[in-house]
Amino acid sequence: MATKGHPPTQRSATSLPLPTNHRSRYYNPVSKIQSIIHNLDSELGQLCSLCSGPKPPGSSNNNDSSHHRRGHGATVAAGALGSRAHAKHKISDQYYQDSISKLLARTRSTSTYGSVIPPARLPLAPDAQRRQLRNVYRTRVMDAYRNRRIFTVHGNYHTVRRALLRRGWLEKLPASRYTNLQSMSEDSLLEHARRGNDYETVVLSKMVSNFPSFFIWQGKGQRDLFAEVRPFRNRVRRSHFLDFSTKVGLVGCAEQEGWYREDGVCGMSYPRFYRLGSKSVEERMAFIEDYQQTQARSVLRYIMEHKPQELIDTDNGTIMSSHLDFALTKVKQMVRQAQHCSLDDARAKPPTPTEVVEIQTFMVQSAEVLKSQAKFRVNETVMKEYVRLATQYIDQIESLRPDYRWDGSRNLWILKPGYQSRGIGIVIRSCLDEILQWTSSNQIKKYIVQKYIERPYLVYRTKFDIRQYMLLTIGESKVTVWTYRDCYLRFSSQEFTMDDLRESIHLTNNSVQKRYKNKLSRDPRLPRSNMWSLDQFKTHLRAVCAPDDTWSNIYNGFKQNLVAVVMASLDETELVKNAFELYGCDFMLDEHYNPILIEINATPDMSPSTEVTAKICPVAIKDCIRVVVDLAKNPLAPTGLFERAFEVNYTINRGSDGVQHPLELNGKQMTIFEDLPKLKNKNRTRILREILSNMKVSAGRKLDKMKKAPAKEAKANASSKKKKVPRRASKSRASLEAPAELQHSGPKTILSSATRENLALEHTAPKGFPLPERRMGGISTLSQMPYRHLRASKIYRKWSVNRCI
Repeated sequence: MATKGHPPTQRSATSLPLPTNHRSRYYNPVSKIQSIIHNLDSELGQLCSLCSGPKPPGSSNNNDSSHHRRGHGATVAAGALGSRAHAKHKISDQYYQDSISKLLARTRSTSTYGSVIPPARLPLAPDAQRRQLRNVYRTRVMDAYRNRRIFTVHGNYHTVRRALLRRGWLEKLPASRYTNLQSMSEDSLLEHARRGNDYETVVLSKMVSNFPSFFIWQGKGQRDLFAEVRPFRNRVRRSHFLDFSTKVGLVGCAEQEGWYREDGVCGMSYPRFYRLGSKSVEERMAFIEDYQQTQARSVLRYIMEHKPQELIDTDNGTIMSSHLDFALTKVKQMVRQAQHCSLDDARAKPPTPTEVVEIQTFMVQSAEVLKSQAKFRVNETVMKEYVRLATQYIDQIESLRPDYRWDGSRNLWILKPGYQSRGIGIVIRSCLDEILQWTSSNQIKKYIVQKYIERPYLVYRTKFDIRQYMLLTIGESKVTVWTYRDCYLRFSSQEFTMDDLRESIHLTNNSVQKRYKNKLSRDPRLPRSNMWSLDQFKTHLRAVCAPDDTWSNIYNGFKQNLVAVVMASLDETELVKNAFELYGCDFMLDEHYNPILIEINATPDMSPSTEVTAKICPVAIKDCIRVVVDLAKNPLAPTGLFERAFEVNYTINRGSDGVQHPLELNGKQMTIFEDLPKLKNKNRTRILREILSNMKVSAGRKLDKMKKAPAKEAKANASSKKKKVPRRASKSRASLEAPAELQHSGPKTILSSATRENLALEHTAPKGFPLPERRMGGISTLSQMPYRHLRASKIYRKWSVNRCI
């Protein structure tokens, strides 16, 4: 039964007990719906008034009717109230829907994309819109600065830009990009700014211009900016001597890698090299010696590769067998040096005039054999014996020096500018005089001479190399070497031959090969673009029945070479936190699938020049960003195809001033002898010091005259001086006064350098030392053999070794 002021439904609801499992239900749905409708009516009316839109009919009476319903609704039955509310709002609901649709249409037509502006402010002046957009951009800029998400990319590395923009970074443009837009004012840019367009990029760059960049992708020659904030920078600096991204630096690393060599972990396989552009006489002489040794091996390999009948002509042959004997002797000496059989073989000896003539004759005659196929004047039996000995010695030296297996029978050398890439200035020569002349006339380019690989692994008679990527990162206390598990092959456009030395045959750089057309007679299984992916190369290895673990061994060889190069250069590397660098490493394979490191490029070409590079290069850059940016924040972040090959721990010494200092050694000097007894100077040493202090270096004629003086005068002078000397000092000075002829008051005696050396040997040689005039046959006086030659002789070394033992 209904009471006054309470609907019957509400009364019945309050009079009944509430079930415990239905406490969250609405027990008066009509009143709840009414309150929701009233709130919506008031909000919609307020919105229409703000937008200056027409008010809905009856909206002025809504509030009164609502108050009336709230005051007198208790006396009306629920069913009648629901029916009247439904009939009254049926017409107004349709009008509300039309008004909302029109309002949304107006909002879409006048709103600025990407801005957060209330619909009521859209019709305002453009200045207000720019202020609102500027505030939004400034908020983004401050957020990017606080989170170290401002980057700068020099060059057309758009993959790097897109990868960082997807991570919420803001770009600080270099001066070379969008030069026309960067000259515009900020207000003009804001008028045209839309989400993702160039105007928005430039206006954001202007706003971050006063902030440092925390990621910098720059060129090798550019100056390192914002070093104080330790940004991610794609440059690792090191000294020129060990900068392996240059030919000269790679040579320096190859010289140092022996200290870090470890089987299965670190080892470098690199052709022989010489820096002939450095004006070093010692290195030039070493190259000449290596060239002559290579010529001897080339002759022996030449007779091994041909049948004896093709090499001999007993009647009209022009090459004597003595040249083969010379080549065998040369290789035999190389085997002894490699085995360290004798120190005499390892010591550099200047050739005698007879040896010089013999070497020059051999070089001329061997060149005729290798280039003109001259015949030997020997019979077949003798030639077979020479072939047997040549095979024996070549196998011995190649087992000791595996890099000799890459040599053929042409003695070819490749000349490269020390600080250039992309095949610029590279030539191949085989004549010694031409090589020396070329390097001497191009001293500015700092040429290096490298042994050309005459026996590479070929694919369908075509030369190729492999481009492998390496990433080097420097953290707080670690240097990490990353290798990429994907790579690609680059082919030459012509078939390989040693008779033609053109670059189109022997240089596989894409920058070189793109200038030539593929030879029509080339194998059709080779790609037209002269590139293969790794999957295609693995298919080829299976087709030629290579062992199953061939590629895994090749890839492990890549890692060992690159780790060796990094370790060799680490002493001269600037260990700056967050520094990284991506390298393009070029390898070749020998006939046994062993990788050979050719060169390393600091700024590899990542452009999609072919279908192969279009697939691998963008993915490699994305994986590089994963390693550098993502892994620094999350140690468990994926690194793509980059694999951690090696890791080195290091520590930076920080002084009291907080400045980082380079690596230094802390320790205590080692004391070899605690109490070293003081040795008294012997009489002969005192005599020699007195002699040399009173004589000038010129000629020794007066010394001979003094030796011929009568012995009586010497005794008389000695006895007269003994009387003047105190008795306690007579014994100590007797030895100084013995050669009284030399202590005359006249002018000082002048000695030549040879005479001084002879006197030094005579007066300082220990007792029992075999002097030359007594032991060395054919030499009767000391002046015939200088002291420096005697000291290097076998007699002196043998005596000194026995003396030490």
